[in-house]
Amino acid sequence: MNSNDSMEEILIQGFPVSDGIAIGTPFFLNPVEEKVPEFSITLQEVDDEIKRYRGALFSSREDLHLLRNNLAEEVSEDAATIIETHIHMLDDPLITEHMEDKIRDKLQNSETVFKSVMTDYEKRFSQNPNPFFQERLVDVMDLANRVLGHLCPTQGNSLLNVPFNSIVFAKDLIPSHTASAESARVSAFVTQSGGGNSHAALIARSKGIPYVARADVASLQSISARCVIVDGQAGEIIFNPKPETLEKYKQRRTRLKTSYQILQKELKYDSETIDGCSIQIYANIGNIGDLENLEQYGSDGIGLFRSEYLFFQHRHLISSEEGQYEAYVEMIRSVGDMPIVIRAFDVGGDKNPELFPGEEKEPNPVLGCRGIRFLLRYPAIFKTQLRAILRAAIHGDVRILLPLISDIGELEASKALIAEVSEELRRDDIAFKSHIPLGCMIEVPSAVLICDALAKSCDFLSIGTNDLVQYTLGIDRSNPAMSDFCYPAHPSVLRMIKMVNTEAKRYGRTVTICGEIASNPLFVPLLIGLGVDQFSCSPRYIPVVKRAIRQTTLLGAYELAQHVLQLKSTAEVSQFLLEAYNKSLS
Repeated sequence: MNSNDSMEEILIQGFPVSDGIAIGTPFFLNPVEEKVPEFSITLQEVDDEIKRYRGALFSSREDLHLLRNNLAEEVSEDAATIIETHIHMLDDPLITEHMEDKIRDKLQNSETVFKSVMTDYEKRFSQNPNPFFQERLVDVMDLANRVLGHLCPTQGNSLLNVPFNSIVFAKDLIPSHTASAESARVSAFVTQSGGGNSHAALIARSKGIPYVARADVASLQSISARCVIVDGQAGEIIFNPKPETLEKYKQRRTRLKTSYQILQKELKYDSETIDGCSIQIYANIGNIGDLENLEQYGSDGIGLFRSEYLFFQHRHLISSEEGQYEAYVEMIRSVGDMPIVIRAFDVGGDKNPELFPGEEKEPNPVLGCRGIRFLLRYPAIFKTQLRAILRAAIHGDVRILLPLISDIGELEASKALIAEVSEELRRDDIAFKSHIPLGCMIEVPSAVLICDALAKSCDFLSIGTNDLVQYTLGIDRSNPAMSDFCYPAHPSVLRMIKMVNTEAKRYGRTVTICGEIASNPLFVPLLIGLGVDQFSCSPRYIPVVKRAIRQTTLLGAYELAQHVLQLKSTAEVSQFLLEAYNKSLS
């Protein structure tokens, strides 16, 4: 790209990660290779060196606690959860005992030993192409840089002192960058790598910062520009916008801001269609801290509590009935009379490489022992959780959701375990709720094709569209390279949603729809037309979904759905939904 043309308006197409409009000045975050001092220590100096290392861990933990609290105040639940994970990583034996043993062994300063161990860790993890391991590696190296920063303080890379209203360009982003970004200073992110499922992306969305990935940042740095526009919805970056372009995006940004303010005022209204059909909106949560803002967002309850996040943050809870019981009771009391759906421990495959280090690594964990398969293979773990949930359920309206059901036998086996646990609690004279609603997650095509049998044998269904898209279209949704092929608007997926709703209604069962499709206003009228009457999404999207519902009529939604079901391609569906959405806005 020639810098002689740099004052011309230049449009770059990237990949949209976090929506919104930002207008600001470019700031390039270039990596800095920090020089780590290296020296030997004597046996007499070992204790002092270990004390210095422990001090760096303590300071890192203090940093993260402050960051976690700030994010909670910003109502950035996803971001706070990720930083909470970093806090717990500081207690990992690799970071504590192992590192101290290495310092004693090698008789070298903490920085040298720490960097050496982390470099080996990085090499080992880099050889595993699994996206889970790659994301885990990003978190570990992020934490390692923080600890090193306290051992040998330098300026380094930071977003704390970037100029106000900056569009930050970087090769990639680590969670700490996005989590520490102040909205007054950082207006948007543009990166070369990264995708919609990275931790940095989740944090950016949680904080409401526009983010576009897959841009050639190295070549963009050669452009001389005082003004840059980032369109996080279309994935566009515009350098040196013409006056008319700038005015157009200023107006769009103003409309978005006004729309958000109106949304906040509308939260007091019921979520019902124009013609008076009530639609329930629930929240997806992964952390008990997320409960603080449910009432603010106007949630009708918790449609999906990802219980595995408890275990990821506190490993001992996997075998602690009392610990789980106390966590569930705290959550139930926080929501009062509102319903709460606890999804059973959805782990296995790509989600548990450290919980069960003795297990042989699966060649394709996405298609391996995960979800209900994992729970039935390890009944002791499943029964511990079931006991805790049944005991906690006496305090509120609790339901159990079974993950990744693919066969009626898995539902029957789960029922048998619940009956067994109930009998044990009754025999031990422990208070519990004997009749608790049991639901199945519809996430694989086989579950869709037997949804009549599942609906007949359980109390409710929940469609997990993220996994349903993955397994229907044969893609790994955690692989950034596959993001372009992840089509929730694919006709096959929409026909499956219709089929599940039809069969569920035949047996008088409710269907809740989860996943990203449930938070997208473009899909709301279509989903209602397909028979969906319950949505469950991230709390921050509830106002958007509620507004979309209030702008819909049942007849209009039904007619829209009937038309869409006749379309043959994803492109046709996407274009039709976009036109319908724009028409509703006008």
